[in-house]
Amino acid sequence: MKRQSSNDDEDGGLDSLLDTMTNVVGILVLVLIVTQMSVAEVVTRVTEESQVDEAKIEELQKKLLEKKQEAFELNRMLVDPLNIDADAQREELRKSKELLARRKKNIEDRKKQMNEFAMKIQADREMAEKKAAEIANTKEQREKMQTLIATSLERKAELEAILDKTPRRQAAPDIKVSIPNPRPAPPGTKEATFICVNNLVYPVNAEFFRKRAELKAKAIIQRGGLDRDPVAGIDPEKFAAVYEKLKDQDEFFDVEYFVQSNKWPRIRLIPREGRGANESAILNPRSKIRREVLSQLDTTKYYGRFHVLPDSFDVYVAARGLFSDEGVLAGWEPQPADWVYTTHIDGGIRLGPPPPPPKNPPDPNAPKPKPASVID
Repeated sequence: MKRQSSNDDEDGGLDSLLDTMTNVVGILVLVLIVTQMSVAEVVTRVTEESQVDEAKIEELQKKLLEKKQEAFELNRMLVDPLNIDADAQREELRKSKELLARRKKNIEDRKKQMNEFAMKIQADREMAEKKAAEIANTKEQREKMQTLIATSLERKAELEAILDKTPRRQAAPDIKVSIPNPRPAPPGTKEATFICVNNLVYPVNAEFFRKRAELKAKAIIQRGGLDRDPVAGIDPEKFAAVYEKLKDQDEFFDVEYFVQSNKWPRIRLIPREGRGANESAILNPRSKIRREVLSQLDTTKYYGRFHVLPDSFDVYVAARGLFSDEGVLAGWEPQPADWVYTTHIDGGIRLGPPPPPPKNPPDPNAPKPKPASVID
């Protein structure tokens, strides 16, 4: 093996030195880089931790004040029992109670005031709603009135145009009006009764119905033997049980039977609907009521008596004019709207025990009562 020269040995030693130095420098560079990175991280962390949070500081200050207040309250409570002033404590307690009572009263007053305000607000709201509804209603009514006025004006114009084209008529003849002269009926004359209701005239044959009712009542008493005891008299209940079931009628009326005050048998005449005579029939000489009723009245034996209800004055005036034209005396008596013709029955029938005899007999020399004024 060939030995190398000395020059070769020197060059090889420098190379090794150079490699070693390079390695050292590389290591130092790496250490420097690592160090720089650690320092940057530390600086960043410290910077982040050093940032001030204002909200957190404010919250911590509030907590500090609360803790100080708690410490103050605790210090007040931690009092040596030997140093406690009972009077002072009672006075403080009294003041605290008064303060609590005043606060409680203030709270109640405020609640009451709030309730009053709430009620007032509710009332004002309801009033406002009511006023709004009234305003809307008034507006609607005003619009209707305006429409009605416009329609009325149009109708007025139409009627005026028709009136201008209508020929004038002669005035109706004057109505003859006689002055009332109340006086009794002539001696010996009988009453012919008429009822004016529903603007119709009904002739009343009261005598006919009274006679029929008398016969029926006597038949009831006889069949039932109701008059056997003269002291007790006729039993009203047994009599009424049969009598009030009876019925009767004619062309103009339905007849109802009833007992008044448990003593007197009576009849009631109910006008049949539409069976009376209207104004046209009264004025027509060939009408049934003129031929069969009015023409048979003897002026020397009868006078007319009209019972007039509020709805039938017009037909009464027509009938009364006919009586005046025929020379028949007459009078009238106004009646209320619910009036019904009622009359007694003949025969002197009285129910129950007979009345006691009068203590003072009638004076035959006593003046007789004046007859009622039935003619006018």
